[in-house]
Amino acid sequence: MSRHYLLVAVLDEMDRVASKLRHIVEDRPEDWEDDYATYRRQLGLCFTEMVKLAENDLGMRKEDARVLRTTFDFCRAKLARHQARYPIESLVLHEREFIESFNQIHAGFLEFKSMMLELVERYQMEPEEIT
Repeated sequence: MSRHYLLVAVLDEMDRVASKLRHIVEDRPEDWEDDYATYRRQLGLCFTEMVKLAENDLGMRKEDARVLRTTFDFCRAKLARHQARYPIESLVLHEREFIESFNQIHAGFLEFKSMMLELVERYQMEPEEIT
């Protein structure tokens, strides 16, 4: 049983927000702009909070912490480039280039999520459980 409940809760929230974004891009509902902007911000906040929690709560080995930080920095930079290239004010959801970029960002999120789940699993045991 994982003792990292908050970490898993933030990861679940990231997953929920990423799904909401995907829904907007795929279904293109009317008046999508405000929701899209909100979910975009929430996803960024979740990423940042996730890494802070992992660095503070998991007690990772230096190599794992370095990989986490490097992966986070790469994902954050890629997301920033995507958001700069596709500001909400001029975003066209059905534009092929946007959809390709969005899919790349989403694939990166899935990789990040997989890495986080692996780290949580690896570091879930209490020291007294190991003996």
